[in-house]
Amino acid sequence: MTGTFVFLGAELPSYIYPLHQCGSGDSRGDISLGCIASGFSPQDALSFKWNDGNGNALPDFHQYSPVMVSGSTMMVSHITVKAADWNSQKSYRCAAHHQTLGTEKSEALQKPGIVILYKLSSFKNCIGPLFLLLLCVPPLPDLSCRPCLDVTLKPPRVREMLIDNRAVLECIITGEDEAVKEAEVTWMLDSVQVTDKITQTAPEKADHLFRRSSILTLAAKDWEGGKTVKCSVQQKGGPATTKTLSFGQKGLMSHPTVSIQTPSPEDLNGKSKFFLLCLVTGFYPEEIYIMWQVNGTQYEEEEGITGEPFWTGDKYSVTSLFPVSKVDWDEGKTYCTTAAPDMHIRRESRYLLPGKTSPVT
Repeated sequence: MTGTFVFLGAELPSYIYPLHQCGSGDSRGDISLGCIASGFSPQDALSFKWNDGNGNALPDFHQYSPVMVSGSTMMVSHITVKAADWNSQKSYRCAAHHQTLGTEKSEALQKPGIVILYKLSSFKNCIGPLFLLLLCVPPLPDLSCRPCLDVTLKPPRVREMLIDNRAVLECIITGEDEAVKEAEVTWMLDSVQVTDKITQTAPEKADHLFRRSSILTLAAKDWEGGKTVKCSVQQKGGPATTKTLSFGQKGLMSHPTVSIQTPSPEDLNGKSKFFLLCLVTGFYPEEIYIMWQVNGTQYEEEEGITGEPFWTGDKYSVTSLFPVSKVDWDEGKTYCTTAAPDMHIRRESRYLLPGKTSPVT
């Protein structure tokens, strides 16, 4: 007797999200690739596997325990490959295998390459002389009616607020040389003009236009206090342009949830080095800054490998990896990660003690 077995409650991941480290690799010539599976069930049914572009298995990868994010199960795996292979367009494939269903879902990872429009070999059958003219045409300026100056007001960077406890706002003025030089900038904080803690940069050429900045530095508490900042640029003989930023837009915010994970004990066996995984979920807006701390010392910024935030339906999530030697781990060093979202600095920290599989607040 034959038939079809139906496994109630068993589901493949709703998506596999591939990740790759920004840049050309670390000091060891390696680069980290990863993938995230989400929306599967049951929670313990998934396992990862990695292959190269030729289908050869790559056994030296890490996978982490599944976690619940907004009612959906999420699981992360990553692998370290040679940066030279990645930069030469070598491809890789991450597959999430559902042990109950016996099926899998996979995604390919390959460094984005240069698009080749034509190859010279395409013209090998042409008769007579061949003349090929390649033109690189820069984008033309917008000639539609608009003010002589463009004004952009950039919000403070999260890192400066978290590390230096200051909020730096930059008002960027772009346009023709004389118009940029003669423009007058006025800063307002909650309708009160600010005249101190303002610096100006000299005009510099940017493509076919000129640009200069007016920079206002405030205490981070002013950014957190729900104030409004305005940068008004008055053109000589022209209209004024005003840009506004409102601090602490709490209605648009969602604070992150932070967790730290280690590879499974089997994955750690015989390894001299492994990665801690920081999973930051459920935040909005997209801007976020993640730092690592070891044994209570200063934050290690260069060692952490943080990916780009990705959209998970209604909020953002991001992963960060931190390399740990087995020697340091066995010596009892503690590890901490901190995530700070933009628009309203709020620190979410988690500590991980050696021998523990879950973090403490």
